[in-house]
Parts: sequence; C-alpha cells; structure tokens
Amino acid sequence: MKNKIVLFFIVMFLCSFNFHKYYVSTGLYEYRNDLESLQITIRVFEDDFTNIIKSKYQIDLGLIDINSKISKNKIYEYLNKNLDIEINKKKIDFIYLGIEKKNEMFILYAEIEDLKSLNSIQIKNTILFDSFEDQKNIIHFKSGSKRKSYILNKKKNNILFDL
Repeated sequence: MKNKIVLFFIVMFLCSFNFHKYYVSTGLYEYRNDLESLQITIRVFEDDFTNIIKSKYQIDLGLIDINSKISKNKIYEYLNKNLDIEINKKKIDFIYLGIEKKNEMFILYAEIEDLKSLNSIQIKNTILFDSFEDQKNIIHFKSGSKRKSYILNKKKNNILFDL
C-alpha cells in the first residue's frame, strides 16, 4: 500500500509539469561603419528550419548538402520572402552569403554592402511564423557602441530603430 501511495505522488508530481518547446530565432544585425556594411547573422533551430524548407520547397536539408546550389537558392528564396530591411526608409536587398550547421542550429549569413550612412533601420522578420503560432524572433541591433534589442512575434513582426 505504501508503494502505491508513493507511486501515486510521483505520477502526480510528474504530471504537474507542462513540457513546452520554445520556438525562437536570434538575429544579430551589426552596422559596420568602417566596412560600410550591415552584417546579418541569424540562428535558427536545425529541425525547425529543415522542416519549413522541406514543406515549402520539398528539399530535405538533413539529406543534402546545405551549401549546394539548389539549397542556397531555396534558402535565399525563403529568407527573401521573410526578411525585409529598410535603411533610411528605403527597402534594401541583402546578399545571402551562406549557412553553417553548429550544435543543432543553422547559422545563416547575409550582408548589405555600400552603406555610407545609417540613420534608421526597419527590420521585418517573419522567419518560421508560418510554422509556429508562438514563434519569437529576437532582434539584436548593433552600431558601434549602440546596442538595441527587441522580440518580434506574429502580431508585431517588425521594429524600427532610429539612430
């Protein structure tokens, strides 16, 4: 009887935990005045990004080379649809540089070149919003010693930083 009571409390204790997976990406947008560029680094969970690319483009990043021409084209296409950047109130296209896998994460690299000045930057990041209702995209912006951060969600998917 004592064992059943102990087992009951253990089961109740374990059932009281609500396991939840967090859906988040992190992006660093760093303006380098010395290089006249905006360097972009976005980290996403490997399985989440693999699933979205597979569902949108029928390419399994877990089975093919993530730096193959077809992978690069489809990843760029997805990023281009889900990442908009306005510099000084003008939409600017980014250059997709590549992707690497590290510790169950994909790290995506992009850049905007020939930026002589930066007075404001608006970032719209909807990466994985179409997959997860509670997806959050953390935005870190850095310019010299200035640092600002913001969390985007499905309802508020863009942020304007005035410098």
